[in-house]
Amino acid sequence: MGTGDKEPRPPVRMCVRCEVTTETPVVVAVVHQNTGPGFVVYACQACAAHYPPQPNVLTGLRPSGQAEDER
Repeated sequence: MGTGDKEPRPPVRMCVRCEVTTETPVVVAVVHQNTGPGFVVYACQACAAHYPPQPNVLTGLRPSGQAEDER
């Protein structure tokens, strides 16, 4: 039972703002968590404009074991 002969399914997600399912989801946020996996927040094309760009939280981290005054 191979999957090579089937067309891939379009991504279907629910919009976080209007709660309508969409086949053209846009990532509007990525939620990181200390314990367990994080999750991705999606919006439809129309609602995505209402969300500002999210900063990359991993760029603000200093290398492990380095004190703040050593930067």
